[in-house]
This record gives sequence, C-alpha cells and structure tokens, in this order.
Amino acid sequence: MTKKLIVANWKMNGTSEKVENDLNVYGANQITNSPNVVLALPNLYLHHASNLNANFKIASQDVSQFLGYGAYTGEISSRMLLDFKVKYAIIGHSERRQNLDESDILLAKKLENTLNSGIIPIFCIGEEQSVRDSGKYMEFLLAQLGLLTRLNAGIEELIIAYEPVWAVGTGKVPTGEQIAEIVELINSFVQKTLPRAKILVLYGGSVTAKNIAEILQVADIAGVLVGGASLRVDEFTAICAHA
Repeated sequence: MTKKLIVANWKMNGTSEKVENDLNVYGANQITNSPNVVLALPNLYLHHASNLNANFKIASQDVSQFLGYGAYTGEISSRMLLDFKVKYAIIGHSERRQNLDESDILLAKKLENTLNSGIIPIFCIGEEQSVRDSGKYMEFLLAQLGLLTRLNAGIEELIIAYEPVWAVGTGKVPTGEQIAEIVELINSFVQKTLPRAKILVLYGGSVTAKNIAEILQVADIAGVLVGGASLRVDEFTAICAHA
C-alpha cells in the first residue's frame, strides 16, 4: 500500500538552530525519515536538509518566474534549487496570490520552469469564504485549474493541493464530503484535459494530528499539505504516523 504524502510548509518561520535540531530529529525517526515526508523550508535553510543523508524529501516554497541564471536580483531559479536536491516546489499558494498579487501569467511561468527543470510542482488552488458562500466555488476552482491547460510545457507529473482559503490558519476544516467533492472535481478535470499526466491530490488547511485520520479517509486523497502544525516536531511526527 502506497503511503500518503505528508508535506510540511514551514512558511516564513525557523532559525538555523531550529532547522538543524528538527531535521536531526526527523532523520533519526523511522516515521519521519521516509520518502513520503516532504519538508518545504525557507530557501535560506534548504542547505541544512540537502547536506543530510536522509530519506525525507525537500521542497521549495516558491520558484522564480525566470529560468536558469541572469540579472534577476533576489530571484532563485529552479536550476539553482536542483543544487539543493529539491524535488518539489509549492506554486500558487493563496498567501502568495493574495499578499504578493501573483497572477495566472506569473504562475504559468513558474509552473513551466519547474516542469522543464524536473522539479515536481505542488500547485495550490482554493476559494475564499465569500466564494464558498456564493455557491460558485466549483466554477472558481475550475478556472484556477484551467491554467494547467495553457502551459507551454508538458505535464508528466504534478501535485494539486486543495487549500480552501477560509481554512488556512483558521482552525476551520471542511467536512469529508466537502473535500471529496473537490477531489472528484479535480480528478474529473484531469481525466478530461490531462489524461496522460500522473496527478496526486492533497488537502491543506488547518491540518492537525487530531483531524489527519479523518482527512486521509477521504477517497482518492493522496496526502496533506501541513502548515502551522508542521513547526512542532511532536505534532508533525504524529501526523506522519497516520501516513
């Protein structure tokens, strides 16, 4: 039986000391030192993880819209991320869409660069509370997914993370039925538009050790994207134990 994918998104948190301590703990624990566990650290700390001889995988929380190398001050390209053994990159997280005004045009370039470099994108979609309340959330999510059909890059492998904005960092979690509805929507979209691609679907938004078992019981859920709970070693280890 394939283990569920557990992705930790540390966001803009951590110190060199905390990263080193936590990684040493995860590397010594059979539960967390596993290929199905992915740690998305701030880019500044990726070298701590890449220098370890560990089984868990590494993700970047973002990737540049610019490919390769060049005069792009402050940017980090997908090719640079490969130097740090990065296997995944989070793209389109609601916090970047909102706080940094990331557009579909920008996200398309990031997706294309990531796919062309061999890094697997974790493409995030999700609706705000107002969209959910309007009843038009399915159309909204389909519009976000539609970006995948406009890329100038072939999609062989991709992860889609459903993260309802109203659940991110709020403590609110959709019911199993609500999550299942969106998973079915995503799978239907993929079957129609990307039939040859290998796609995994994750859920993210206030995932904890208390609700992880229920979330992973949802049909066709391949894993979870964990935010705040991933900063606590005991909590994140407990989440990984359910995979």
